Amino acid sequence: MTVVFLNGCTSAGKTSVARALQEILDPAHVRTGIDDAFAMLPLKLHNHPDGFFFDRDSRGEIRLNHGPLGLALLKAHARMAAALASGPSGVILDEVVLEEVLRDDWREALADCDVFMVGVHCALPELERREVARGDRLIGQARGQFDLVHVGMSYDLEVDTTSDTPSDVASRIADAYQRWRLMRV
Repeated sequence: MTVVFLNGCTSAGKTSVARALQEILDPAHVRTGIDDAFAMLPLKLHNHPDGFFFDRDSRGEIRLNHGPLGLALLKAHARMAAALASGPSGVILDEVVLEEVLRDDWREALADCDVFMVGVHCALPELERREVARGDRLIGQARGQFDLVHVGMSYDLEVDTTSDTPSDVASRIADAYQRWRLMRV
């Protein structure tokens, strides 16, 4: 029941790192993340106050927000991840945890799992460059998340994806994760 939990801003490279990790970790690990949770909700509830929507926070920054159905789905996603972790392989989570209710819910959902927490950092100018280059993100999300995503989080390892390749970052995570797992035996 092991979980590698990658937490960082949108466009920080978490998905690319998670895919690279899948290729090198033994035993095999499955991967899921916040984008998978979003994809489960019908499109009619995207940009909808009951599902997921963008607004501005008290700082005037773009914020990804959720209504009651969106929050319920995020909580169900956390329990689905815990169920996956109870299977024969480990789990890699690719997440963006922006608020206390979600931090607390992840902790509750994964309480019976061994969780290796990884803070995924990237310099803001590079996040913003990637956000534009991707073409599938609302411009300003990364800036809005930058000061919030690591608040209240405690990590076993922190990595920076600003200039390193996903494979290099994945190798560092895999090495630290293997050492961490050996210490827990």
